[in-house]
Amino acid sequence: MPRKQDPIKKVILKDGRTRYRFVIDVGRRSDGRRDQRTYTYDTLREAKAERAKIIAGRSTGTYVAPSTLTLGEYLPTWLAGKRNLRAGALRAYTDALKPVIERLGAVEVQKLSKADLDGLVDWMLSSGRRVGNVKKQNLSPRSVCVMLTVLSGALDSAEKQGLIVRNVVRLVERPTHRRREMKTWTAEQAMAFLSYVAEDRLYAAWCLSLYGLRRGEVVGLRWDWVDVTGERAEELGASKGTPTITVYKARVSVAGEVIEEDPKSERGRRTLPLDATLGAALKALKARQAAERLEAGAAYERSGLVVVNELGQPPRPEWYGDRFQWLTAKAGLPVIRLHDARHTCGTLMHLRGVPTAVISAWLGHASAAFTMKTYVHSQDEALHSAGATLMQALTGVAPATPRVALTGDQGDTQDRRPA
Repeated sequence: MPRKQDPIKKVILKDGRTRYRFVIDVGRRSDGRRDQRTYTYDTLREAKAERAKIIAGRSTGTYVAPSTLTLGEYLPTWLAGKRNLRAGALRAYTDALKPVIERLGAVEVQKLSKADLDGLVDWMLSSGRRVGNVKKQNLSPRSVCVMLTVLSGALDSAEKQGLIVRNVVRLVERPTHRRREMKTWTAEQAMAFLSYVAEDRLYAAWCLSLYGLRRGEVVGLRWDWVDVTGERAEELGASKGTPTITVYKARVSVAGEVIEEDPKSERGRRTLPLDATLGAALKALKARQAAERLEAGAAYERSGLVVVNELGQPPRPEWYGDRFQWLTAKAGLPVIRLHDARHTCGTLMHLRGVPTAVISAWLGHASAAFTMKTYVHSQDEALHSAGATLMQALTGVAPATPRVALTGDQGDTQDRRPA
């Protein structure tokens, strides 16, 4: 029986030096053909060790073929494959990876180390923010954590593809950052705001924001999706004769461009009933826009959107948020972000005993767990009430309920109106 041929060949170079070389299958190429690689080492011992390592890795599915692919080459390709991301989320991912590509773009993916990432984190925390290409200040710990989360997702994909042995982002200690506590209004404060803006031409829109709609859902709402008469109630899954609005799309700003896109989740596309106040506000706004259209004539822009100016032109989403905060300050109320009005909606529902599943469906969240974790908050008034309940249980005496001010200042804000 002939002797089995030695897989490692001794090679004599032209200059007389000795090398040890072997050829081995490392798997399959993307086109299905065998992927054969040639390895050359200075010593027989090195060659045997590497060949054994490849065979062991191939049998367990952990072998990674050598590659010179850099982060600057890989990350844009990974982003291009995230085809199910919304435009805004894709932009956020792209922005999060900019420091990585800028500082570590030339580093090979397989050679990326924990030390590389620690250096990147230190740079971001010390001088990573840039405005107009001028170094201004450090990035926040939250921004660093977002970068690490997105990069980890990219390297998880590289690991699954067999491009790397392990994801080194998991080894990096993340900087501590305190999650921002959302500010919410009490019911009295929300009522005070709506009373203050009652004569504002966008009163219906402010009602929609406190109704729990996202900014993009309010400025993207079309009159075709508003049924103030209830004629389409049964078609939309509501009780017969119920006035409704249906959220189909949202208008958002992405890299300075305003686009229309689907809601954040599948449950974000939803139909909500209109109460009498909001129904009347929408009817009044529609009548006002009809008069403005007649007055403007050919200059009027027929966008079909609910939130427009006197010439039918839709505002930028950022303007709508800024206008909300301006009105809040003018009313003398605690200034909150427009998105905090949505948190106010969820919190007030919860404090009044609305089931979490219902709140989640109302807000268009993907899950009730997310609603409870992110959109339901305690309030001082609720804490006072809880304390009063406890003391009554312990002592049998109900303490007097303190008067809760509508604002941080004393005085009535009900009669003030926008200039």
